[in-house]
Amino acid sequence: MSHCPHSRGRTILSHPEVPVTNDADLVRKAQTGDLAAFEELVRRHQHGLFSYLYRMCRNASDAEEMAQVAMVKAWEKLGGFRGASSFKTWLYRIGTNLCFNLRTRRKPTEELYETMAAPDNERPEAAFQQKLREEAVRKALDCLPEDQRAALVLSVYQDMSYKEIAETLGKTVRAVDSLLFRAKSNVRKVLAEDRAKGII
Repeated sequence: MSHCPHSRGRTILSHPEVPVTNDADLVRKAQTGDLAAFEELVRRHQHGLFSYLYRMCRNASDAEEMAQVAMVKAWEKLGGFRGASSFKTWLYRIGTNLCFNLRTRRKPTEELYETMAAPDNERPEAAFQQKLREEAVRKALDCLPEDQRAALVLSVYQDMSYKEIAETLGKTVRAVDSLLFRAKSNVRKVLAEDRAKGII
């Protein structure tokens, strides 16, 4: 994934190193044209953003492309960022909008989530059952409406607070609470049906 978004009109001040600091300080430096500061923001958040988008669209190429586009858009729009939310949730909101737009244009391809390799001493049956469970959860997530799916992925896999999820999705904390309640209920229902069928 590229670490250097297109400058597109902004004066760039290149520095060899950026001292360890918080995102807000890096944003302020990047807004003055400090590309190294923005590259540090990219380094901090690109993996998490890609992971989130991958779980949303289930296609590695699409997720990587959207993550790159989100970073470029963030760089282009950085001058208008006023810090009402964190840089992370602002960036994830850009990625979320890209993902929602993509998923309305076409259905996701059938691509399995990445799974952890089973230890060498683990029985093949146990590894197989783990993959079945992961596939069942993936399919359960696919059944959710977009906003429920995003809220649940941000909560479970990105470990975001309700406030952060609200900032990312442009909703109130109360709305996020409702989304997560419905999402978890729907996932449990789908998984219960799979258990009843002996799938997991």
